[in-house]
Amino acid sequence: MLKAKILMLGPCQSGKTVLSNFLSDSTDSAGGDYQPTQGVRILEFEVPSSDVKSRTSVEVELWDVSGDKKFETCWPAIARDVNGIVFVYNPDQSNHDKELEYLFTYFAEQGALKENQCIVFSHVKPRSTGDIQSELPDEETASSFSRITTVQTNLDEDGEAVRDAFNKFLATLVTALSDKREEEELSIINQR
Repeated sequence: MLKAKILMLGPCQSGKTVLSNFLSDSTDSAGGDYQPTQGVRILEFEVPSSDVKSRTSVEVELWDVSGDKKFETCWPAIARDVNGIVFVYNPDQSNHDKELEYLFTYFAEQGALKENQCIVFSHVKPRSTGDIQSELPDEETASSFSRITTVQTNLDEDGEAVRDAFNKFLATLVTALSDKREEEELSIINQR
């Protein structure tokens, strides 16, 4: 069985915990009131091989990371051995693009992750007001994310589309993990 460590990153109140709970089939006992994540929550769940089109199922460690910068001192431990990142932002919030850029620089660029190891969820919250803009508005931020898939997510309207987008992203990670494992095995064999 393959194991994938995936971070759920984004600004405060962007919907990371709601998405994490949905993807892991966890239930939230908060009763609908906003309760900020303190540091990080780690959710573990298994995704069947048929959902990621692989020979084996995948054990996912989904790290729901707080968007509060007071936990920034924990970032080096959180960033260790990451296989993929789901960036989440609320398109109703004008400041989320700049915060995403900061997170992208620290976790994706410094972690040397490739574009296919990242995905962006433009998360529309229930009872959203105004026009929804699914693209990142800031030019600098948009350029950092220009080659990363962006998916508009809305759990109320189409939760299965969110799960499908995540599983498709996970399938890409599985391919990369399988290739890396095979390279390591060949390296060990060739050293003999």
